[in-house]
Amino acid sequence: MKTIIVKANEKKVIPILWIGKETELSYDIKLTGANSSVDFMGLLLGKENQSLSLSVRVEHKAAQTKSNVIIKSALTDNAKVEIDGLVKINQGSIGTNTWLAAHILLLSDKAKGKAIPSLEILENDIKAGHATTVGRINDLEIFYLMSRGLSHKKAKELIIQGFLREMIDKFPLLLSKKAEAALNIGL
Repeated sequence: MKTIIVKANEKKVIPILWIGKETELSYDIKLTGANSSVDFMGLLLGKENQSLSLSVRVEHKAAQTKSNVIIKSALTDNAKVEIDGLVKINQGSIGTNTWLAAHILLLSDKAKGKAIPSLEILENDIKAGHATTVGRINDLEIFYLMSRGLSHKKAKELIIQGFLREMIDKFPLLLSKKAEAALNIGL
């Protein structure tokens, strides 16, 4: 487990790219000072029999803290991802603002994804939300793009790129290039 402490008036950006090497990743993020902020961006690209269990825990321990956890995943073949996210807002963390989201795109019938976002709220004056999606490419989207002259393969590639682009564009350049390379070789 990697523990990350964010102190008063500090802002941290944590980008992670998983391309199948690890089987477990765990992050414990603590916002310990007022006006501290963290942006956690996870991009998970799995193929073959790759499997990952990802745990992200964010604990707000001070007033006016902010966290934004966004995880996107694309899985093909027999790849599997399990995402467990928890944001805890302690008593006294007045004015906290948090968002936790996990989105998994399954690109084969055997790929599997599971996402469990959780909020533990012990303070009243806060703003918190979470979202999760697990699904396949919509056939209507493929049909629409094909009716505009794209091949099935190109339509699928375009949808995958659109799904992942937001995350890739926010990554530092080196990590962004690594993600692009993983996509170009079929995840």
